[in-house]
Amino acid sequence: MKRFTNKLFFNRSLFRKQLLSYFITVLIPTLMILTIYSYTIVEDLTSEIKQASDNSTQNVTKSIEDLTEQIDYFSLRLSFLPDLNRMLKDPTGIMEYDKYQLKEQVRNQIVSSQLFYSVYIYSTLNKRFMTSGEGFFDADSFYDKPVLEQIQTRGNESFWYQVRDDYITFYKAIPVTETKPLGFVVINVQKDMFLSTINNLSNGNEQNVFIVDNNAHVITSSNGDNTSVIDHLIAEKAGSTSNEMQKISLNQQTFFANIQHVKGNSWTVVSLIPYDIYIERLIDKMSKILIMVIVVFAIGLVIAYTFAVKMYNPWKKMLEVLFGSENNNQISKDEFLVVSGAISSMKDTIKQNEPIMKDHLISDILRNNVSNIENISDRLEQVGILFTEPYYLVIIAVFDEMRSEDAENPQHKLIIYSMVSEILKKNMLVEGTILDRNKLGFIVNLPHSSMDEALRQQIHQCYAEMNTAAQEQLNISLQLVVSGISTTEQLHTAYEQIRRMLNYKAVINRNDVVMIQDYKNEFKFVYPSSLQKQLIHAVTSMNREKANQCVSDLFNQYMYKTKYPLEKIQGMVVVLLSSVFNELLKEGHDIEGLYEDVDIFKLNECQNNDELNQLMITNINKLIAFLEGQQDKQVMNLYVTQAIRIIEEHYVTNISITEIADRIGISSGHLSRIFKIEMGKPMLEYLNEYRIKKSKELLSQRSDSLQEIGLAVGYNDVHSFIRFFKKYEGMTPGDYRKTIKKN
Repeated sequence: MKRFTNKLFFNRSLFRKQLLSYFITVLIPTLMILTIYSYTIVEDLTSEIKQASDNSTQNVTKSIEDLTEQIDYFSLRLSFLPDLNRMLKDPTGIMEYDKYQLKEQVRNQIVSSQLFYSVYIYSTLNKRFMTSGEGFFDADSFYDKPVLEQIQTRGNESFWYQVRDDYITFYKAIPVTETKPLGFVVINVQKDMFLSTINNLSNGNEQNVFIVDNNAHVITSSNGDNTSVIDHLIAEKAGSTSNEMQKISLNQQTFFANIQHVKGNSWTVVSLIPYDIYIERLIDKMSKILIMVIVVFAIGLVIAYTFAVKMYNPWKKMLEVLFGSENNNQISKDEFLVVSGAISSMKDTIKQNEPIMKDHLISDILRNNVSNIENISDRLEQVGILFTEPYYLVIIAVFDEMRSEDAENPQHKLIIYSMVSEILKKNMLVEGTILDRNKLGFIVNLPHSSMDEALRQQIHQCYAEMNTAAQEQLNISLQLVVSGISTTEQLHTAYEQIRRMLNYKAVINRNDVVMIQDYKNEFKFVYPSSLQKQLIHAVTSMNREKANQCVSDLFNQYMYKTKYPLEKIQGMVVVLLSSVFNELLKEGHDIEGLYEDVDIFKLNECQNNDELNQLMITNINKLIAFLEGQQDKQVMNLYVTQAIRIIEEHYVTNISITEIADRIGISSGHLSRIFKIEMGKPMLEYLNEYRIKKSKELLSQRSDSLQEIGLAVGYNDVHSFIRFFKKYEGMTPGDYRKTIKKN
């Protein structure tokens, strides 16, 4: 056995780990599938039992509803007996013989049915009872006092029931033709007969089904009384309104309880399904699954062992390379730690020589993430960057926002970085890195502390070469932002100045080299008041060509050629657009809906002044389009106002839409469209509503005939007048006049 285990690599701890990991890889999905499948089986089985229970309770519920309806119908049929109605309306005027005949009629009605035990007729006027068996009784001497108490306490209801010890008593207010009842029909049904009838209607197949009245009293069950079960149901389940089955324990047995309410009489039907049935069926299904799981585990173990043997062989060969084949059996049992240590040592050696360390250090220097800025030169030397000169400047290359597919590809940024870095390194001593989003950062080592003309030309030549290559090869444009010359301790300050300037990139040329120090001299800034007036006049007069020319002049004078401070130029654009909005407000235009569409502060999203130019032209054109729409709307409102005036002045005549349009001077089709847009209804509908409004005034003020009033409001025949009046008012003119007189 020992030779066998040695041969099968069981003496290797790494092999055991691999075997265990592969087996767990098989085990976890299997257990997950088993859990999901088991849950599905449990849910399906519960649903199946729930459905069977629902069918059982629904059968009993339907039987109760049907039987209650039959009792209600029987009481209704009794209430239509002529002598009964006569006795209720005039109890003193009916003869004794008629009373006797009435009692016999009622008695014959219940004799024909075994369901009804007895019937009482109670007269409200003389407070007397007529019984189907004993005769007539005064209320005070009536022997069935609970019935009298029910009538006195619930006499305002039309139909109700009362569960008593031996009877279920139903009450019906009679006659049904009267708004206020003159008496009550009281029907006594023996409880046993009532429940037996329900059982027969349910085919007698419903087991463990209980009926509970609205007072939470269990009437009985279909399979006989069970006192402990009934008491427990009253205490815990009879009053429940949940539609889901609930697990309960009764008499040391577990059941699923399913509760359903009976419509109309507030009864509840409770069905109990033994939990043992559920467990038996569940065990049967789960035993089959268990067999499948055992088979899967066995197959998984074989597969895991096969994979472990194959995957251990490369580790064995690595150990032979590290220690030799002769010493392989004498090493530690944990081969993983041995090989991991060797790999870790190799990774450390490789990491020390990786060029990416240069990029990380440049990024940390620019972002001021270096712990000791005085040792920056030493840190640069440690990663192989040899800067021999004492002065430095920072160059940030900004390229166009990449498309989404390019942004997800890290190689795209590397290509741009390689191109820019190669061109700079041909002309300067420089090292760089890839910064966030669309920025590349470079540190240039210089021998002198001033930005002379030769250095400027050198930077511009590099920029021209890299921008041409970027546009031809990558279809992107570049901007270079160059800091002032500083020492190593001030490199992060130079980078921060560039970052602040990039906040105003919307007013920087798309293809340009921006020198920070060129913007330190504060030229006297003169606000373009004349251009502002011209732009406002062009917008308010809806002159697109003039407005676009104003924007073009603005950019030529202030952005493309001058060296004004960027923050002042960007603020000027905001003020200029705000003045246009302010002028529109002064003229009374409602421009609230324009704020979202024409957002002044979207200029912060512009990448250069070309995009800002296009944004301004787009916003100006949107403002002009808004004013044009307002002008069209004012003309349209004038036409509608004229049409309404003509209708209200000539509604008595047989005026048409064509005549109204001719008077205004536009086509009838155009007038109909703008009228419906403004008023929300067709013109003819407005005319008819106005005529009906005027006719209501005449109906309330004059006693003329309907035909005369119809003619007075423009209807040539009385039938049309009546039809339209009923359409809009819901009644005829005659009924309207009667309503006015009545009020």
